Amino acid sequence: MPQFRFVDSAPNPRARYSALDGLRGFAALSVFVFHLVLIHRFIGTGVWEVPDSRFYALLGPVGVSLFFMITGFLFWGKMLRAEGRPRWRDLYIGRLFRIGPMYLFVVLAMLYIVFARTGFQLHEPAGVVVGSVLQWLALGVVDVQPDVNGYPATRVLAGVTWTISYEWAFYASLVATAYFARGRFHLQFVLGALALCLAGKVLLQISAMGLAVLFLCGMAVASLLHKNVRLPMPHALSSALALILLVAVMATSRSGYGTYTVMLLAPFFYLVCTGTSLFGLLTAAPARRLGNVSYSLYLMQGLVLTLVFAIAPIRNFAMASPLNYWIIGIVCAGILLLSAALGYAFIERPGIALGKRLIRRRTLRQADADTAPAAGPLPEPALKKVCTDIAAS
Repeated sequence: MPQFRFVDSAPNPRARYSALDGLRGFAALSVFVFHLVLIHRFIGTGVWEVPDSRFYALLGPVGVSLFFMITGFLFWGKMLRAEGRPRWRDLYIGRLFRIGPMYLFVVLAMLYIVFARTGFQLHEPAGVVVGSVLQWLALGVVDVQPDVNGYPATRVLAGVTWTISYEWAFYASLVATAYFARGRFHLQFVLGALALCLAGKVLLQISAMGLAVLFLCGMAVASLLHKNVRLPMPHALSSALALILLVAVMATSRSGYGTYTVMLLAPFFYLVCTGTSLFGLLTAAPARRLGNVSYSLYLMQGLVLTLVFAIAPIRNFAMASPLNYWIIGIVCAGILLLSAALGYAFIERPGIALGKRLIRRRTLRQADADTAPAAGPLPEPALKKVCTDIAAS
């Protein structure tokens, strides 16, 4: 709809992976549908567990898996382009202002709901309540989602914040792995690490290894494309193959994070990164808008579902029949999309811009310090370096 143009990004001629924005948007939407179905069971039985349907049970894990692959792909690509020597402080400042503002907004909204539902009275010792609140406000750095004031706070957000701690862990791991991006053997390193993590996951049943595999799959695709390893095939054929892989995942996988699922998702992701757009779906304007607001959409879904189903007449109408539930579900989707668009425009995007301004100021200060002894205007080589650093940030 034209009314959503305010979330569009400015044209970027340097953008090389436009289909990833659309993929990110649909991944976030699939997680929402997963939680919409999960909450139906929770309202009816009080049990918070994965749906019985294979299709619905896979929607959430597949969406999260693609998020992790995208992160691995984009940031390992940054390491390769910087030859393992990025501007570390700028990278982490950018991540802080990319993740932090919207995260704090939804957590503060969640805390207000929790205290409202507990009557704004302490049901636990003050020190325990303060400690749990501080853990929630830690920007997801640690994978801790404690109850607050005796209330299961994580359900207010549909439990989505657990993924952010693994994102932070991946960003921290780049300090160690960036060394291997400096030479010609980055692909061998990634494939070796991928094999080790797969072995740890399958043989030792270490779940964290399974999540590391997802990041490494994205890193492997980045290394392949950095070496210009591409399959020469028409776009229609690559789109058809990608759809076949995706359908195979949804029709035959038993576990959303299983090895079999990852082995099907990895080539699907490779095809998307090489320009496969699923017959134009992933690069269409609506898909790109969905991708722009995907982080807000992902974080805000629990708030929308919690607030809508807290209204007794709406909840009773929804639970009266499957048709009624899907009607309310579509209403929730509309509210979520509008809320995510506003969150992106007024919280996310200003936060990102603030981070870039801080990086730009730091770059200029550093340039001034480097050229302080020289009189007159900034030398041309130094000026070019400043401009390049600002453009990159």
